[in-house]
Amino acid sequence: MGAWARGAIGLVGWPVVSRDAEFSACLSASTAGSGYNGAVLVGEAGIGKTTLARSVATALDPGGSATRYVLGTRTGRDLPLAAFSRLLPTDTARHPAAMLAAAHHALADFGDLILVVDDAHYLDTLSALLIQQLSGTGTVRLILTIRAGDDVPDAVSATWKEGNLRRIPIGGLSRAQTADLVTSVLDGEVDGGVIDLLHDYAAGSPLMLRGVLAQAGGDGTLLQEGGVWRLKGPLQVSDNVRQVIGSRLATLDPSEIDLLETVSVAEVVDWDALICLFDIELIDRAERHGAIHVVDDGPMRVARPAHPLIGDVVRGRCGVARARAINGLLARCYAELCSADATQPGSSGVVHRIRLAQFMTNSDLAPDLELIDQAAASALTMSKLDLAETLARFAVDRGGGLASATVLAEALSWQGRGEEAEAVLARYEPAGHHPALVARWGGLRAANLFFACGRADAARSVLTIVRQTVTEPLLLTIATAMEVSFAYLSGDVEKSVALGTSALEDEMVGPAVVWTGMATAGALAMTGRFDAVGPVAACALEASERCESGPQRYLIGMAEMLAQLNFGDFDAAERTCARYGAMASGVPQAVAVTAAFAAKVDLERGRLTRSAETLHRSLDAMAESLPTALTMVVSSWSAQAHAAHGDLDASKHAVAQAEQAAGPQAEVFVPELLVGRAWVNAAMGETSKARWYAIRAADRARRSGTHAMEMYALHTAVRFGDSGQEARMRRLADLLGAPLPAAMWLHCRALADHDGGRLDEAARRFMDIGALALAADAAAHAAAAHARAGMRSSELASASRAQSLARQCGLRSPATLAGGAPLPLTDREREVATLVGLGSTNREIAERLGVSVRTIDGHLYRIYPKLGVHTRDQLARLLAGES
Repeated sequence: MGAWARGAIGLVGWPVVSRDAEFSACLSASTAGSGYNGAVLVGEAGIGKTTLARSVATALDPGGSATRYVLGTRTGRDLPLAAFSRLLPTDTARHPAAMLAAAHHALADFGDLILVVDDAHYLDTLSALLIQQLSGTGTVRLILTIRAGDDVPDAVSATWKEGNLRRIPIGGLSRAQTADLVTSVLDGEVDGGVIDLLHDYAAGSPLMLRGVLAQAGGDGTLLQEGGVWRLKGPLQVSDNVRQVIGSRLATLDPSEIDLLETVSVAEVVDWDALICLFDIELIDRAERHGAIHVVDDGPMRVARPAHPLIGDVVRGRCGVARARAINGLLARCYAELCSADATQPGSSGVVHRIRLAQFMTNSDLAPDLELIDQAAASALTMSKLDLAETLARFAVDRGGGLASATVLAEALSWQGRGEEAEAVLARYEPAGHHPALVARWGGLRAANLFFACGRADAARSVLTIVRQTVTEPLLLTIATAMEVSFAYLSGDVEKSVALGTSALEDEMVGPAVVWTGMATAGALAMTGRFDAVGPVAACALEASERCESGPQRYLIGMAEMLAQLNFGDFDAAERTCARYGAMASGVPQAVAVTAAFAAKVDLERGRLTRSAETLHRSLDAMAESLPTALTMVVSSWSAQAHAAHGDLDASKHAVAQAEQAAGPQAEVFVPELLVGRAWVNAAMGETSKARWYAIRAADRARRSGTHAMEMYALHTAVRFGDSGQEARMRRLADLLGAPLPAAMWLHCRALADHDGGRLDEAARRFMDIGALALAADAAAHAAAAHARAGMRSSELASASRAQSLARQCGLRSPATLAGGAPLPLTDREREVATLVGLGSTNREIAERLGVSVRTIDGHLYRIYPKLGVHTRDQLARLLAGES
């Protein structure tokens, strides 16, 4: 484990990365012959303008002898030529014209001067005029920085309006630029979640990013584990950043501070609430002074601190009493908004209710526990699990009773804290409560015991209690929904399908529809009844929109995605992942889940690098915060992706994660784990053992009736060279009746028959579907079959296709490593052959390579017999991987 020493990362001397375009533009504008005499860098405070300007100056003048720096300041705005006081004689004449003339004369003594003017918006009138005059002479190269949004002296703005300097806007760092900068500073791999947090926290400001990163390194929050930098605690604001922000706050008047404190405590304030507390003129002034931002957030207008770190600093300065008083004021305003919402259909009622509950729980007002329960349940439906837990715990601690406890327990359970959730629910007895609340308590407790705790028998005992206590049939559908879900994840998919499809034909309460639909759709996808998945998933998803439900809605997407993948419609699977990914936006746990689904599609498409990286990041986010069944299947996919990519250590680690998460609550996913083990053994070179694990996975899938998974596992064995499953795969292909299973069976049959032509056909089918890694293995098998038959030209064509696809996928499978040998050409022969494949004539190739046409003729004379071809067209088709 690695860590920084305190102070190892400071606020100066950072590399300039991911600013290539801006750097090049500024450097070009400051170079003779560009048509400009320098550049003006315009951007928000802390965006990196000064660092960029200094980097360009260093590139122009590495020794620094011709470079001088000038700084505009607020205090110097009233003093003529104050910014140039260090460069000009102290006895400069007082008359403006004379002062300018003396300044020009003094600067001329510097020769080929490069002048960097930082914060040029603060220049006094005479300094600004001097800069304007210098920009038109061409005797000085100027690099100016200006803060966006500030008033700029007319003379300074004239420098670019007259075309003398090039105006270059400098935007905030993108997420990719943040990643480049942080990776460069830390000199190592950084966890993707850490990058996301740093990017959000710094809001694109390199200055803020430096301060936050320096603090995280200094206090041990950021540590290196296994070669990867990870966060071990919340981000904090460094003293340096606090000082910078404090100096800005000192320029605000008391009314602006009052407004900023209110917005900072709230973090985000609806416009309607803000104008109830402050007049618009004050709001406008605070925004112009850079204290707050007013933005249109979808259909709403909201105000927030101008930078997240400003909000942090201001909240830190507020005392407890002041913060609670502000929360009380905000609660009263939002109570009025909620009253107005009740009379306006389609308003933002849910959001306002949640905000009201937040302000109420942090104020000295008497809490409305019923409202807080409703807000917590809404937060749960929106998958804001931390918020749901906070609100529900507040209500429970103040006597909220069983209604509050069920929301709290569900929030805990979905965060993977099953035993905590069970402790909350076990404190209550069902007797004496409303039957609807008893049904909810029992369904939730049973689900938590089964999914989060892995205690299947205890879960079923709770359902028995519910049936003995509740008599209303509609409420009992919650218990039925749990039975369907338990059957599915226990591996009894036929029971799940039969019970689930029957239950969905009758009336059910909303949450029961969601659970039943999720499990039934998953079971249908795995049994291979692909056409039936869509309607069931749509029914469940619609129900999730009409009731308070948790993150199980995203597992509906998993069923849809698996059905489309196993059928062979990869484009539809990608669209499904994109749809659920959009639903999950802004919810970290849900984003991790839907990203894992998209990574599964990438795995089947053969995008192994992206799949492996995404699955690794998703598991980091999921491992300790989501039910173990989901962790198990995603870990299994990760093992497959990493092993197929040749990363043995990562694949072993992923298998270990999957094994740790295994249990009765994830029995249906055991075949996926066994396929993961098969790939690990393949990566180790133990192909026979890999085939054994793949067949074992297929046998487990057959026992549970998951025919699509059985076919997938059998084909994994085929990819490892097992051709003895042809009859079994033919039966499954007929049963499943879909393009992908049919191509898998063709692959197996052709491999058993050593039929190179049909193996090539299997590869083409896989390519048409989009399964490029499968196509690579089939092509590699085809090359071996052609070699066995002595068909040299066909062998090389298939081998070329296999190698091309394997490189594209990043695939290192037994088939491609053994059967996809490179073409037997020298480097020069390969170069000539490639140009022939591109359609070039011998003369064009000779001119391009700087040799004679006769030399090219000689190369082709040697290439043709090596590859078993006789014409240029045959050579071109061979290089393209065609037979």
